[in-house]
Amino acid sequence: MLAQMKCSNCGAEMSNFNMSWGWKNYLVVLPIMLLGFLPLLQMTFFKGDVTKELTVSDVQRRSSDRSVEIVGLITNKGNRTWSGVTIEAEFFDASGAFVDEATEYLRSDISANAQEHFKVTILTPSAALSDPGTKMVVKVAGGHTSPF
Repeated sequence: MLAQMKCSNCGAEMSNFNMSWGWKNYLVVLPIMLLGFLPLLQMTFFKGDVTKELTVSDVQRRSSDRSVEIVGLITNKGNRTWSGVTIEAEFFDASGAFVDEATEYLRSDISANAQEHFKVTILTPSAALSDPGTKMVVKVAGGHTSPF
């Protein structure tokens, strides 16, 4: 048995019934869909580069018999606020061979065009880290920013 549809006013049977959208409806819906994908595009393609916007300066190493502390200053030269910034300190011996590394996570946000002090603490360091001939390279390893 086939389903039949009748007009409620005149009672005539309707044989051709089309439920598709016309091209004018697509002109309205398409811009709304594009606006919905705009935040996704911003998060994917227009995010900042933490290594270009954040720079490390004024780095000092303090050694004691139980720990090594590395203190310094991070400067945000960009126009984004960075959070969850990770500082990485790498140590190399006199010949340039890798010895050790340490990382520290900053809990505070770094606003645009602002500066933030940091400290990386290494408890019970190896003898190579306390050696004055050990070269230290401190850099920003990561961070998060909101694209909005």
